[in-house]
Amino acid sequence: MSNWDEFVGSGATQLPSLGWEGDNAGTATSYGNSHEPDGDEGGSIFSLGRVQFALSSPLLSLSCCSNILLLTLKGTTPSPQIVRIDLDTPTEVETIDVPLVTPTQTHRTHVDPTGKHVVFSTATGENWYLFVGPLPSSHVGARKPKPLPRLKGAVIESVSWSSVPSSSLYSTSALLLGTSTGQILETTLLDSSITDHSAFSLPGRSGVERYVKNLYTLPERAGITGLRGEIWGSGASRRAVVVVATKTRIYQFVGGMPGSAGARRNEDDCVFEGLFGAYQGSEAAQPKSLELPGEPTNSELHFFAPLKIDQKGVAVATALPKSVAWLTGPGIYHGPLLFPSPPTPLPPGESLISTASLLPYPSEPTAATSYGSSQAGPGAVSDDEGKTEMPLSMVLTEWHFVLLYENCVRVVGLMSGRVVWEEELILPDGSKPVRLVADPLRRTYWLFTASAIYELVIKDEDRDVWKVYLGKSDWDRARRFAKTPKQRDMVLGAEADHYFTSGKFIQAAQCYAQSTRSFEEVALAFVDRNERDALRYYLGAKLERLGRGDLTQRMMVATWLVEIFLSKINQLEDMAAAERAKDDVENFNVEQVMLEDDMRQFLVTYKDNLDEKTVFDLLSSHGRDDMTLFYADLVGDHERIVTHWILEEEWKKALAALGKQDHLDLYYRFAPVLFRHSAKEAVESFMRQPNLDVRRLIPALVVPRRAGAEKQSSSPEHVIRYLQWAISDLQNTDPSVHNTLLTLLATDTTSPEGQLLHFLSASPDNPLTSQPYYSLDYALRLCRTHKRVQSCVMIYSKMGLYEASVDLALESDDLELAKINADKPEEDELLRKKLWLKIAKHVVGKKNDIKTAMRFLESTDLLKIEDILPFFPDFVVIDDFKDEICTALEGYSAHIERLKEDMDEATRSAEAIKSDIDDLRDRFVVVDASEKCGSCGQQLLTRQFYVFPCQHAFHADCLINEVTKHLSPTALRRMLDLQSQLAPSAPPKTRRQLEDSHNAGRKLAAASVQGLDQLRKLVLPDALLSIVGGAIPGGGTGGKKRDAMGTSAKKEAGEKQGLRNKLDELLASSCVLCEGGIASVDRPFVDEGEEM
Repeated sequence: MSNWDEFVGSGATQLPSLGWEGDNAGTATSYGNSHEPDGDEGGSIFSLGRVQFALSSPLLSLSCCSNILLLTLKGTTPSPQIVRIDLDTPTEVETIDVPLVTPTQTHRTHVDPTGKHVVFSTATGENWYLFVGPLPSSHVGARKPKPLPRLKGAVIESVSWSSVPSSSLYSTSALLLGTSTGQILETTLLDSSITDHSAFSLPGRSGVERYVKNLYTLPERAGITGLRGEIWGSGASRRAVVVVATKTRIYQFVGGMPGSAGARRNEDDCVFEGLFGAYQGSEAAQPKSLELPGEPTNSELHFFAPLKIDQKGVAVATALPKSVAWLTGPGIYHGPLLFPSPPTPLPPGESLISTASLLPYPSEPTAATSYGSSQAGPGAVSDDEGKTEMPLSMVLTEWHFVLLYENCVRVVGLMSGRVVWEEELILPDGSKPVRLVADPLRRTYWLFTASAIYELVIKDEDRDVWKVYLGKSDWDRARRFAKTPKQRDMVLGAEADHYFTSGKFIQAAQCYAQSTRSFEEVALAFVDRNERDALRYYLGAKLERLGRGDLTQRMMVATWLVEIFLSKINQLEDMAAAERAKDDVENFNVEQVMLEDDMRQFLVTYKDNLDEKTVFDLLSSHGRDDMTLFYADLVGDHERIVTHWILEEEWKKALAALGKQDHLDLYYRFAPVLFRHSAKEAVESFMRQPNLDVRRLIPALVVPRRAGAEKQSSSPEHVIRYLQWAISDLQNTDPSVHNTLLTLLATDTTSPEGQLLHFLSASPDNPLTSQPYYSLDYALRLCRTHKRVQSCVMIYSKMGLYEASVDLALESDDLELAKINADKPEEDELLRKKLWLKIAKHVVGKKNDIKTAMRFLESTDLLKIEDILPFFPDFVVIDDFKDEICTALEGYSAHIERLKEDMDEATRSAEAIKSDIDDLRDRFVVVDASEKCGSCGQQLLTRQFYVFPCQHAFHADCLINEVTKHLSPTALRRMLDLQSQLAPSAPPKTRRQLEDSHNAGRKLAAASVQGLDQLRKLVLPDALLSIVGGAIPGGGTGGKKRDAMGTSAKKEAGEKQGLRNKLDELLASSCVLCEGGIASVDRPFVDEGEEM
């Protein structure tokens, strides 16, 4: 193991930051006349730099795979050396010696794409295998190449490594070997010194080569310079291809994989034996082959395969190759590869190289010819101006061929066949370039001589691919590879120009719209060619791309499109009218329908960018009524729609259009004409819009009739129905509406009076006036004018003129109506009786029939037989209604008996009450001697007291104090008034106190809450006690004094006793603890102004 510094010479030139020598590698030349990149955009795509690495001995070969650089050096001993450098850690350099038996020239070094396996071949047929991947931690010692004894004598020219990973990290999968004698061998290699190989061993098989199988030998036994095998598919549909190249021939072995429906049984099974079996034997198929003339000194076979990227964005493997290039004598044979999948057949002998072509090598420019004019394109041959030379080596990239010559490196475009970049190699005397190599995973490219290493850096390789496709008029691919807006615009402009010159104006319009070509230029070009359809497509596409803020431009373009649409529609109509052939007429009609649909969609999309007045003017000038209606509906111009249908006398369509909008003013404006011609539908439309002001509709619904005019076509029934709906469902309270409905019902001779009566009776009343919303006076005059007698009677009744209503009913001899109105004054029984007497008088006077009069009496309880007797004539014989009189007398007698019984019951109740009062006077309560006052808690019997039925007892003065706390202001003032009235009977001292208290009480009579508290203080318990208790007369002298009292004195004593009783009732009407406690529940514990 050596360090990187050991390989860096002291005299090496200092390199740029990327590690390249930019000055001593050569002079680069770009070709500007091709469609490939010229290095002007973002710098050159290609750059060649020398690697800053000093070689210890001449370099024999170089390989780079998976960023692992493997150098084969001649070495200081007869044995060559292999130097391994991981470019991710370039300071770690590993050197491995290859112990050759005989010192001989190294022939080839083959490295697999993963950079782990190396096959070393010599010109004498000695072959070695070396594992250069990461070693296991258990491995001890340095790497040692392993000889391949079973391959001894075979000079390996080429190797095809399997793309299928092996089950072991230290083993190769099945690989194909191409020898210098035209043999195709298959083997699997394993270094048994690194890992236990027991799992891979079979009886009779040992060594590094697990097996070696000779699959096929080319007929001419020429050396195989290129070899590639691929397997795709799965299961029974697995397929394989092996491409073999010699210096002059290329072979393709294709077919299925017999016996490989499943996976290999183990690592020692041959993989491609079944494929080559189809090309051997008596009935063997012949592989697809191609021979090219010439005797080239070297030949190479290269493939380009896309990368497989993992989730981290790192390339982990290559997919199936998509192109192949074969370096031959006449030129580069190249083409894409197609791998068909089942069920596409793939018999042996088929070719997978599609549309292959031969690209001659570019000619060498002479001294007098510049690079820009001496490139040999496809099919070019050498001439006097220059000569062609076969490259030493080649590398195939995705878009270019990189060719190595003795004095320069050239890059040729894969599609154009032109040289796009060249750099001259300035090498020391005697130094020649050896070969170009590529890292298929990391996409790095290397050039080496015996003494130096160069790297070809390709940056943004597909940057100018769009130019190539542009030159080939492949517009789709050119747009796909254009990376900047400027490039895409150039492609679109070129494509549009191509279509325009070819007469494909629609396609040109679409491309022009996407480009930045001048709007005026394009529009004028289409106008000059009279291509209105293309202009329409162009304007439409351009309008889509205009910014939202370009309001003026959007309006102008959109308006222009409207005019173009209308002109085209009229043109199609004219063509259809002038055409005689039926099929052509139908085609024109279909095209017109499609164009009208497009215009409608256009109006919907860009209605915000159009000026309504301008568009309506355009539509009107072209006579497109249908489109005018559509646009009016779109922008909400319902007035225009309704007006149109009214002018067309399409009343139902006008109402339908009116119903689609919510502007009420349009209803009021068009209601007269619509109702006049389609009353029923108009009313239904009005009823669907409950927000209408019915009062504003009345002038349109009710048209005054002129004297002598014919009957109107519209019956008032629809107006009546609408007004009834407005009153009942909308709860309309407008008096004008109610009066209008009343007028229609009263004046309509075709309508029965029952409808008017129902309205008069069911019409709601105004809660503020308790009167109907219609005018009663107007209703009465109207009904009298049109002789609506029953209605007049009802109106009189609503006005409270019951006598007039009954009189009018009797005038019309409508006895039942009179009876109904006679019962209406329910609270005035005298008036009811008076009205019934009127009816009775009418019945007796008009009918003059006693039986009819008797039946009339049965219909009311207010009249008796004696009430109607005065109405009969004097000559009426009593015998005719004797039974009725007897029945009446019997009724009176029964009523008198009931009254007598009620009087007796009342007398008995009075006597019972008197007895109870007498019993109450003798009621007593037993008071215990230890009983205490319920207020002060002292002995009760010490002074005057009160005892309540609830057994609560209080001193008289304590009771007065407690009662005044709970009395209402009214009761309190009543107590003070009684206190003042009883003052004259009190002792002199007490009388003065009471008088002072009475005067203060008057001053506080109208006081506030504070005055109420002062009133309570004016109550004098001691004074009241002396008044209520009174002076108890002593001994028998009291009786004499009472006898000596006069009448006036007795009267005065009785009045005072009554006052005392009232005062006593205020104090002792209820227990202050029971009833008073309940009354003071809401009283706060602390009164306002008191402190806690």
